[in-house]
Amino acid sequence: MASSLKQIQEIAYFIKEENVRGRERIPTSDTIIKKFAAQFEKSPEEIFKYMEQLKETHFIFSFAVVVEDPALFVQPVYAYVFSDQNIVTDLKHISEMKLASMYENMFYKKKSGFQAAKDLMQRIKDFNNTDIGRVIYEVNYLNEYLRIIQTNAFEYTDSWKKEKLLKLYRSEADASNSQNSALDLMGKSDLNSKKELVNSKWGRAVHQFSVQFLIRIHFRKYEFDIVRKLLMTGKVTELEDFVYIRNTVKELEKMNNGDPILKYHSDKLLELRRIAQAKINIYRKNQSASNAPTF
Repeated sequence: MASSLKQIQEIAYFIKEENVRGRERIPTSDTIIKKFAAQFEKSPEEIFKYMEQLKETHFIFSFAVVVEDPALFVQPVYAYVFSDQNIVTDLKHISEMKLASMYENMFYKKKSGFQAAKDLMQRIKDFNNTDIGRVIYEVNYLNEYLRIIQTNAFEYTDSWKKEKLLKLYRSEADASNSQNSALDLMGKSDLNSKKELVNSKWGRAVHQFSVQFLIRIHFRKYEFDIVRKLLMTGKVTELEDFVYIRNTVKELEKMNNGDPILKYHSDKLLELRRIAQAKINIYRKNQSASNAPTF
């Protein structure tokens, strides 16, 4: 936990420094993900997960400056901004000045950066994956984020963000100690034994937390393999939990285009949904058989 917490804070500090003093001012996923994956010896998926946690705890804002276009083999690119009012205001001003200049050079007309972004957003698909397209997105989102900070100022104070981050890591650490216990039981005989289940870490975990709470933590951490093992080893046994897993996977599959991490796991999600559905079918078949009248 301590190592991950230190790393995620280092990423936040780097984004802040880039926003204030960096050459490009707004770092993007096509460079920053590779940088920290190499620096921390982690996968790109893990670095993307850190970014999601920084967003969740209000340390940063993230938005697409290039939208995925499979027809043209265009991959999405995300921009990262530290959630400080002064920083967002400064970046907004820089992006608006840049867009005003680009607009005048392209259309031979003068408009403020704000007005240019408002007009060009109606044709944003035409500018996807171009320099001006990136700046249009910057102006649009930075104006929106500034309004968010001004409206919810308390949630963007240093104390609120730090408390939220520590709470997130504490809750995940507590749950993970119990959740990962399914791996400890792999390879044992009679995995469905009631006595073994009660005495296992997983058994103690579900006695303290609901199954759906524990599963939800795994989904939040993109640990789809562990959810699969929990299903396959009989740790999850109730119909409502099978349905919860299946429905959650369906929702995640709908979010594929907006979440770069989920796109990496599309095959795992498909397999997990099929396993959950199979468990549902078997459960209902067994229930029907047990309720059938005997003669």
